[in-house]
Amino acid sequence: MKFPPCDRAVFKKNILYEVIFQARFPEILRISNEEPVAFQDKIRKNDFPETKIKKSDLPAGIPDSVRKALGVEEEYSFFSDEHDYRVVLTKQFIALSCNKYTDYEDFEKRLQSVLDIFYEIYEPSYFRRIGLRYRNLANKIVLEKDIENIRAFIPDHIAPEIKDEVGEEVVGFEKTILFADKVCTANVRHILSEFTGKFGKFNINDEKSYIIDIDCFTEEKIRKVENAISTSKRFNQEYIRNIFQWSITDELRTAMEPIS
Repeated sequence: MKFPPCDRAVFKKNILYEVIFQARFPEILRISNEEPVAFQDKIRKNDFPETKIKKSDLPAGIPDSVRKALGVEEEYSFFSDEHDYRVVLTKQFIALSCNKYTDYEDFEKRLQSVLDIFYEIYEPSYFRRIGLRYRNLANKIVLEKDIENIRAFIPDHIAPEIKDEVGEEVVGFEKTILFADKVCTANVRHILSEFTGKFGKFNINDEKSYIIDIDCFTEEKIRKVENAISTSKRFNQEYIRNIFQWSITDELRTAMEPIS
């Protein structure tokens, strides 16, 4: 993708509220037909001691086709001590999410451990989709400073409408752009709106915010953990980093307080 290449940047104010890796695979019925006891035994010894099970509440005997159409399946969640990391396991995917992201090296270390355990126990034929998603939220709560005009954080090429003759009347927008090359597809969402709720460690209440949601994925078959890890790392270094910098202005960079 022809985004301007960017060096790695570190900021004092981290506006990331969630990072998610997800790997989808051909259905493994064993996961839904029996409790993942062996998986839990391994993963709780690797910094995920807490478990939560989300069971289907549909009556027994409902055909699998109906359950699938309704999006209903067992979901097993495993949490780190402080609930800053979470692993989700279903018969169709495994995911690792983080709501207190520090750096990619720490995230990758956790991801390597989780995927190694998953492969050892379930031996999937392959991953049919690998995705890495970064969700960013910029407002005065996250940045810990008064923001006179949140729209100054949004580049003209993202939303030219806010700078033209009707710009003063634009109170919000949501734009989704799909990029693709031979390696990766990137689904990128830019949103200006008022938000309420919990976003990672931040509790937001009717706060005007700018969201940058970058989801990079491939649907090429990946058969080894090492290849899944290298794919995720490439998304981080060659795609997400550049798309993020393309999605912000110098005003937001300054507000995030660059360290390097």
